[in-house]
Amino acid sequence: MFILTKLLSWPTLFAALFLALVVFSSPALAQNIGVVDLQKAVDDSKAGKTAKNKLKAKHESLQKSLEAKEKELEKKDRDLKNQVATLNQEALEKRRGEFLKEIQTYRDQAQKASEEMQKALNDALSPIYSKAEQAAAKLASERGFTAVLDAKEGGVIFFQSSIDITPEITKALDK
Repeated sequence: MFILTKLLSWPTLFAALFLALVVFSSPALAQNIGVVDLQKAVDDSKAGKTAKNKLKAKHESLQKSLEAKEKELEKKDRDLKNQVATLNQEALEKRRGEFLKEIQTYRDQAQKASEEMQKALNDALSPIYSKAEQAAAKLASERGFTAVLDAKEGGVIFFQSSIDITPEITKALDK
Protein backbone atom coordinates (compact mmCIF):
# COMPACT_ATOMS: atom_id res chain seq x y z
CA MET A 1 0.00 0.00 0.00
CA PHE A 2 2.91 2.37 0.77
CA ILE A 3 4.14 2.02 -2.80
CA LEU A 4 0.69 2.85 -4.16
CA THR A 5 0.47 6.02 -2.09
CA LYS A 6 3.85 7.10 -3.41
CA LEU A 7 2.73 6.54 -7.01
CA LEU A 8 -0.78 7.93 -6.74
CA SER A 9 -2.07 11.00 -4.94
CA TRP A 10 -4.74 10.64 -2.26
CA PRO A 11 -7.50 12.25 -4.37
CA THR A 12 -6.73 9.84 -7.20
CA LEU A 13 -6.77 6.85 -4.86
CA PHE A 14 -10.01 8.05 -3.28
CA ALA A 15 -11.69 8.48 -6.67
CA ALA A 16 -10.46 5.08 -7.88
CA LEU A 17 -11.66 3.35 -4.70
CA PHE A 18 -14.99 5.16 -4.92
CA LEU A 19 -15.48 4.09 -8.52
CA ALA A 20 -14.44 0.51 -7.79
CA LEU A 21 -16.84 0.36 -4.86
CA VAL A 22 -19.71 1.74 -6.93
CA VAL A 23 -19.03 -0.38 -10.02
CA PHE A 24 -18.54 -3.65 -8.19
CA SER A 25 -21.29 -3.17 -5.62
CA SER A 26 -24.17 -2.70 -8.05
CA PRO A 27 -24.25 -2.58 -11.85
CA ALA A 28 -27.46 -0.55 -11.76
CA LEU A 29 -25.90 2.04 -9.46
CA ALA A 30 -22.93 2.48 -11.77
CA GLN A 31 -25.28 3.93 -14.39
CA ASN A 32 -26.12 6.78 -12.00
CA ILE A 33 -22.73 8.41 -12.37
CA GLY A 34 -21.93 11.22 -14.73
CA VAL A 35 -18.51 12.32 -15.85
CA VAL A 36 -17.59 15.79 -17.08
CA ASP A 37 -14.37 17.32 -18.27
CA LEU A 38 -14.95 20.78 -16.78
CA GLN A 39 -11.84 22.24 -18.36
CA LYS A 40 -12.90 21.08 -21.83
CA ALA A 41 -16.44 22.35 -21.26
CA VAL A 42 -15.14 25.77 -20.24
CA ASP A 43 -12.52 25.88 -23.02
CA ASP A 44 -15.11 24.96 -25.68
CA SER A 45 -17.77 27.38 -24.45
CA LYS A 46 -18.25 30.83 -25.97
CA ALA A 47 -17.63 32.49 -22.60
CA GLY A 48 -14.45 30.48 -22.07
CA LYS A 49 -13.11 31.31 -25.53
CA THR A 50 -13.90 35.02 -25.07
CA ALA A 51 -12.21 35.10 -21.68
CA LYS A 52 -9.13 33.29 -22.95
CA ASN A 53 -8.85 35.63 -25.96
CA LYS A 54 -8.97 38.68 -23.65
CA LEU A 55 -6.38 37.09 -21.39
CA LYS A 56 -4.18 36.27 -24.37
CA ALA A 57 -4.24 39.91 -25.49
CA LYS A 58 -3.37 41.08 -21.98
CA HIS A 59 -0.57 38.51 -21.74
CA GLU A 60 0.90 39.60 -25.08
CA SER A 61 0.83 43.24 -23.98
CA LEU A 62 2.59 42.48 -20.71
CA GLN A 63 5.06 40.21 -22.50
CA LYS A 64 5.99 42.93 -25.02
CA SER A 65 6.60 45.39 -22.22
CA LEU A 66 8.85 42.94 -20.36
CA GLU A 67 10.74 41.99 -23.52
CA ALA A 68 11.44 45.66 -24.27
CA LYS A 69 12.79 46.17 -20.75
CA GLU A 70 14.87 43.00 -21.06
CA LYS A 71 16.45 44.22 -24.32
CA GLU A 72 17.20 47.55 -22.69
CA LEU A 73 18.92 45.76 -19.80
CA GLU A 74 20.94 43.60 -22.18
CA LYS A 75 22.14 46.74 -23.97
CA LYS A 76 23.09 48.38 -20.67
CA ASP A 77 24.96 45.22 -19.69
CA ARG A 78 26.95 45.28 -22.94
CA ASP A 79 27.66 48.99 -22.51
CA LEU A 80 28.82 48.47 -18.95
CA LYS A 81 31.14 45.64 -20.00
CA ASN A 82 32.59 47.87 -22.74
CA GLN A 83 33.21 50.66 -20.23
CA VAL A 84 35.11 48.51 -17.73
CA ALA A 85 38.47 49.55 -19.18
CA THR A 86 37.64 53.27 -19.42
CA LEU A 87 35.89 53.92 -16.08
CA ASN A 88 37.64 54.35 -12.74
CA GLN A 89 36.75 51.91 -9.97
CA GLU A 90 34.35 54.28 -8.19
CA ALA A 91 32.37 55.12 -11.34
CA LEU A 92 32.28 51.46 -12.34
CA GLU A 93 30.90 50.40 -8.95
CA LYS A 94 28.29 53.17 -9.11
CA ARG A 95 27.10 52.04 -12.57
CA ARG A 96 27.07 48.38 -11.51
CA GLY A 97 24.94 49.30 -8.49
CA GLU A 98 22.51 51.21 -10.68
CA PHE A 99 22.39 48.32 -13.13
CA LEU A 100 21.69 45.81 -10.35
CA LYS A 101 18.85 48.02 -9.10
CA GLU A 102 17.39 48.08 -12.61
CA ILE A 103 17.62 44.28 -12.80
CA GLN A 104 15.80 43.98 -9.48
CA THR A 105 13.13 46.41 -10.72
CA TYR A 106 12.71 44.29 -13.85
CA ARG A 107 12.36 41.13 -11.76
CA ASP A 108 9.77 42.84 -9.57
CA GLN A 109 7.85 43.94 -12.67
CA ALA A 110 7.97 40.41 -14.09
CA GLN A 111 6.70 38.96 -10.79
CA LYS A 112 3.95 41.58 -10.63
CA ALA A 113 2.95 40.82 -14.23
CA SER A 114 2.80 37.11 -13.44
CA GLU A 115 0.62 37.75 -10.38
CA GLU A 116 -1.56 40.12 -12.40
CA MET A 117 -2.07 37.46 -15.09
CA GLN A 118 -2.91 34.81 -12.48
CA LYS A 119 -5.46 37.11 -10.86
CA ALA A 120 -6.96 38.01 -14.25
CA LEU A 121 -7.17 34.31 -15.13
CA ASN A 122 -8.91 33.51 -11.85
CA ASP A 123 -11.26 36.50 -12.14
CA ALA A 124 -12.20 35.62 -15.72
CA LEU A 125 -12.61 31.86 -15.37
CA SER A 126 -13.98 31.43 -11.83
CA PRO A 127 -17.52 32.55 -12.71
CA ILE A 128 -17.50 30.31 -15.78
CA TYR A 129 -16.35 27.28 -13.77
CA SER A 130 -18.97 28.09 -11.14
CA LYS A 131 -21.68 28.19 -13.80
CA ALA A 132 -20.37 24.88 -15.22
CA GLU A 133 -20.56 23.27 -11.78
CA GLN A 134 -24.10 24.56 -11.32
CA ALA A 135 -25.07 23.17 -14.73
CA ALA A 136 -23.54 19.80 -13.79
CA ALA A 137 -25.48 19.75 -10.52
CA LYS A 138 -28.73 20.62 -12.33
CA LEU A 139 -28.13 17.97 -14.98
CA ALA A 140 -27.27 15.41 -12.30
CA SER A 141 -30.51 16.18 -10.52
CA GLU A 142 -32.54 15.92 -13.73
CA ARG A 143 -30.95 12.58 -14.68
CA GLY A 144 -30.88 11.12 -11.20
CA PHE A 145 -27.10 10.87 -10.99
CA THR A 146 -25.76 10.01 -7.58
CA ALA A 147 -22.40 11.54 -8.49
CA VAL A 148 -20.73 13.59 -11.18
CA LEU A 149 -16.96 13.24 -11.39
CA ASP A 150 -14.52 15.56 -13.10
CA ALA A 151 -12.70 13.48 -15.69
CA LYS A 152 -9.41 15.32 -15.15
CA GLU A 153 -9.42 16.18 -11.44
CA GLY A 154 -11.09 13.08 -10.07
CA GLY A 155 -8.56 10.57 -11.31
CA VAL A 156 -11.00 8.98 -13.74
CA ILE A 157 -9.01 6.85 -16.15
CA PHE A 158 -11.78 5.37 -18.27
CA PHE A 159 -15.53 5.84 -18.62
CA GLN A 160 -18.21 5.00 -21.13
CA SER A 161 -19.10 7.90 -23.41
CA SER A 162 -22.75 7.39 -22.44
CA ILE A 163 -22.08 8.96 -19.02
CA ASP A 164 -20.04 11.90 -20.39
CA ILE A 165 -22.03 15.09 -19.90
CA THR A 166 -19.29 17.48 -21.10
CA PRO A 167 -21.10 18.52 -24.32
CA GLU A 168 -24.27 19.30 -22.38
CA ILE A 169 -22.33 21.41 -19.88
CA THR A 170 -20.74 23.33 -22.75
CA LYS A 171 -24.22 23.97 -24.21
CA ALA A 172 -25.45 25.16 -20.80
CA LEU A 173 -22.53 27.59 -20.61
CA ASP A 174 -23.40 28.96 -24.04
CA LYS A 175 -26.97 29.82 -23.02
